[in-house]
Amino acid sequence: MQKLLFIFFFALLFFGCDGVEDGLIDPSLGEFNVTNIEAPNTLSYSGTDTKLTTSITFSDSKALLSVWIKVVSQDGTFDITYHKDMTKAGDNEYTTSIAMDSLMPSINYTIDYFYQTESQDEKKIASHDFTYDNMQGNVAPITSNPLFYYVDESPTLRDTLENDKYFVFAIQVTDENGLGDIDSVYADFYSPNNPSAMRVILYDDGTSLHGDLVEGDGIYSLINKFHDASGDRKFEFWARDRRGKLSNMVTHNVVVK
Repeated sequence: MQKLLFIFFFALLFFGCDGVEDGLIDPSLGEFNVTNIEAPNTLSYSGTDTKLTTSITFSDSKALLSVWIKVVSQDGTFDITYHKDMTKAGDNEYTTSIAMDSLMPSINYTIDYFYQTESQDEKKIASHDFTYDNMQGNVAPITSNPLFYYVDESPTLRDTLENDKYFVFAIQVTDENGLGDIDSVYADFYSPNNPSAMRVILYDDGTSLHGDLVEGDGIYSLINKFHDASGDRKFEFWARDRRGKLSNMVTHNVVVK
């Protein structure tokens, strides 16, 4: 029997008044009400001075201790900011701006608005969706520099591996649109007796669970081991970006002894 034990299987700036209807969670807050939210529906990168600007207005703000926002991608994979304080711009209006750059993915985002009073902990009050275009075009990711090494040694490119000995296999991924544009990185594994590939997901999360050394460095990794195997094995690496473009494919063969 020849098998590979996989531990993890898959593991133009348009602004407008959106009105209180747009994503309002609780319009009545007892001591005050939300009367207006302003934020872009679409936002395009136009240089280093590009900003996401938003404001929220209340009927009364005397009880407010703080107001802040969180801005995250709607697919939950990219945070622009987890906590950005808003400043008081008028009697009852709070506003803030966030610098946008060309490496932020061109996807849909949500602004969540929070508040806190003396009598109430932080609470989400409203949300607003917008689409961001980083104006960089969509360039496919590039995979290169595969690595195969035992967990107790420095990263290298082995072409032979032993049974029942944990090893890390990894691939370098780059993207002109930024690493935030990478949706997923895969390895397809082929054995001589099985023409169908076994596919696994690689990770760039810096956790020993996946054998990844540094989070966010563009090297995607997975830890595994062979058991009761011998002969040649083939690994094919490739990546997909958020808009579905596929990278080149990198192949590496190893001999299991």
